[in-house]
Amino acid sequence: MIGEYFGKRKRNLAHLNWVDALVMGLFQVLALFPGVSRSGSTIAGGMVRNLDRPTAARFSFLMSVPVMLGAGAVALKDMLAMPAVGDVAVPVAIGFLAALVSGYAAIRWLLAYLGRHSLYTFAAYCLAVGALILWVA
Repeated sequence: MIGEYFGKRKRNLAHLNWVDALVMGLFQVLALFPGVSRSGSTIAGGMVRNLDRPTAARFSFLMSVPVMLGAGAVALKDMLAMPAVGDVAVPVAIGFLAALVSGYAAIRWLLAYLGRHSLYTFAAYCLAVGALILWVA
């Protein structure tokens, strides 16, 4: 909600600079709190820096690529160390492809959605989930 309220949404990907990247990176810390989305917090950080929603979202997803590649490399190393790696290779490959296709489709949908809608609904959802988690815990 902060990004929607304070952001001017005037700048696009061509105007992205290192300060924008730093601010968006710092906004990731907010994801440590229950119900706070990493992508939502970084998108809000970009919008606070006056990036438009699709640009902030696109860069937010690009920021996650190194972390996902690193996690994938560690998981692959662990899998290859298993004694029966051949037994899990096909299910893991199918799961990887399913995650790749569904993740790509979800990101495309979200980028299109953010081009036409605000983040207020998503923020309300995160607040409700965070409150529920704190209440249950």
